[in-house]
Amino acid sequence: MPAMSSSLAIRISRGFFRPAVMAGILCIAAVPTGGVAVEPEAGPAASGAPADKGNSFRGVAFGTPLAKVQPLWQLEPLSDDATQGSPLKLFIRNDETKNLGGITLQEIVYYFFEESFYAVEIFTTDGSQTEILRQAADIAFGGRPHVNKEGNSFVWLGKNASMQLNANPATGDGRALIFNNDLQAKYERFSVEAAKKAASEF
Repeated sequence: MPAMSSSLAIRISRGFFRPAVMAGILCIAAVPTGGVAVEPEAGPAASGAPADKGNSFRGVAFGTPLAKVQPLWQLEPLSDDATQGSPLKLFIRNDETKNLGGITLQEIVYYFFEESFYAVEIFTTDGSQTEILRQAADIAFGGRPHVNKEGNSFVWLGKNASMQLNANPATGDGRALIFNNDLQAKYERFSVEAAKKAASEF
């Protein structure tokens, strides 16, 4: 898998419906694929591909202020006392349709960084739904994904938006993160500065 730009890097560590997010390198737990076909060749997303050109999810553009999204979606915060005051806020929708085209989903989590719509995390129900999502990403991003040597991590890199997909080895259910590249770069800078500040107090 070709090396990726650090500006597109993100690391997600998440408990079910209790997400905790840390920046670093693009890495969701490395696991073998469960019912997900592996494309051995990698290719960049095509310029002007639908997902990259749209730079949005469910008709709402990445970068839209939280205050403008709240009247459109019934958002419920996913946070606890430990994350209060963080510039990164996670939500689910009470009015969510757990379906994407014909893909059945377990849940969708919406990420806002500094009050702007930053990313969305999608959870599928089984291997067949994960495979359909992978094929949909090929179409939406206009090219084959970058695949790691284990064949378990699929990454579509676009000019405006990018996506990573991983699958559970036992069940085949998948998790995909679709994110805005510019906001990811801002989040990574924030995370690095926060880490430096914390390190200075060791």
